[in-house]
Amino acid sequence: MTSTAMVDLSQRVPIGAADLKANAQRLFRKALVISAAIHLGLVGIYILSTVWKPKDEAAYTGRVIRMTTLPPPPPLSAAPPPPVIPINQEIVKPTIGTPVPVPDAQAPEQTIMTQQEIAAMTAPVGLGGSGKDSLVIATGDDLPSEGEFVYYEDEPVPVTQVQPAYPEFAREAQIQGKVVLHVLVGKDGRVKNVKVMRGVTGLNEAAVDAIKKWVFKPALSNNKPVAVWVEVPMDFHF
Repeated sequence: MTSTAMVDLSQRVPIGAADLKANAQRLFRKALVISAAIHLGLVGIYILSTVWKPKDEAAYTGRVIRMTTLPPPPPLSAAPPPPVIPINQEIVKPTIGTPVPVPDAQAPEQTIMTQQEIAAMTAPVGLGGSGKDSLVIATGDDLPSEGEFVYYEDEPVPVTQVQPAYPEFAREAQIQGKVVLHVLVGKDGRVKNVKVMRGVTGLNEAAVDAIKKWVFKPALSNNKPVAVWVEVPMDFHF
């Protein structure tokens, strides 16, 4: 009886290429159904994730600004007339900024250097009278541009300073302040170019006109004069 049961069991289990070939169609359909179900599930999950979005947890609590249309401006005809100034009204002179005369003993003495004194200030510099290390002023036109670096040991020193003339309209309007100029001092000590770095309306032109009349002892580099840009402030005050 045992041998018979073993024979029947071996006949029921598909073994061999013939059995696999006989069941291939059934197994293929089963695998195809399982694969299609998996793909449909993935596509459904993707579509659900793109279509369905959860609501925001926090509601917007910002300030809402409502726009309103302003009414048109009033017509110019309704504006009040300008004030009428009497023709015969006496003009009061300003009391601020008016020069007060002082005795001659208290007045500062201003002197203008002569050409001989200027020449003495810019005379050749050296040890002894041989002139070996003397200062020679060149007359070339090789002027540096603004912002160009020029090496020098001794900076320019003003020899002749001309005070700016205070404009009358600026004095009456009580305009005061500091005008900062960028000045190009040549090798001969003369002002070659002037630019306003920080100005005051109404005072810039007076400051430029005054600085053009200044005379400097030129800057020195290796005991030779060089042209350099320097910053010169000018104060205007009452």
